[in-house]
Amino acid sequence: MLPKLIIHNSISIDGSTTGFEANVIIHYKILSSFQPDAMIVGSNTAKTGTQFFCDKIPPEEESDFLKPEIQPDDTRAHWLIADSKGVLEGLLHVFRRSEYCKNVIVLVSERTPKPYINYLKERNYDFILAGADRVDIRQALEIANERYGFELVVSDSGGLLNSILLEHGLVEEISLILNPEIAGKNGTNLFRNLEKSGVQLELLRDEIVEKKYVHLVYRVLKG
Repeated sequence: MLPKLIIHNSISIDGSTTGFEANVIIHYKILSSFQPDAMIVGSNTAKTGTQFFCDKIPPEEESDFLKPEIQPDDTRAHWLIADSKGVLEGLLHVFRRSEYCKNVIVLVSERTPKPYINYLKERNYDFILAGADRVDIRQALEIANERYGFELVVSDSGGLLNSILLEHGLVEEISLILNPEIAGKNGTNLFRNLEKSGVQLELLRDEIVEKKYVHLVYRVLKG
């Protein structure tokens, strides 16, 4: 069974995810309010995000080779990171150490380099093998639901992964935080890779946040 999937993103007035300063505190406060079992993110977005956690990548320590002990009352989300090419080799310990992450689960494919798979095994990272060339996101989410019991997953990623999720009909809701800035030609459109046209939405909620931002939640209408 597929978990419910929500796309969550902060965008400018002209629909860009870059070229403006997003309010990170509001972004993650609203994301947390959904109380997701897991967040899903693409490898490139995750790699860029390492700058959020540290100015310089710290060296690995012995503790980084151990799977974290999860307490029963731990309400943090797991992180599902799609990384079929091994982009995050040498970087995953940054996320494992994060106070916002319960556990890291890497999504890989049959074409994922064997040295990267060995890297994951040596450090006791959970991983889900789904897909031949690239990660089959639908299959990976089904496995995540069956193996870990995930019922709600929120995508906190860039345009590439979010477009894939929409293309494959996996998205039930879209949550957008509208920032009062215009990115212009320096911006990057949220759904720039989306081939599918005419995706119909139904507004579920609109809320003004701190008299400056607007939080919009839409239902994706099937068909």
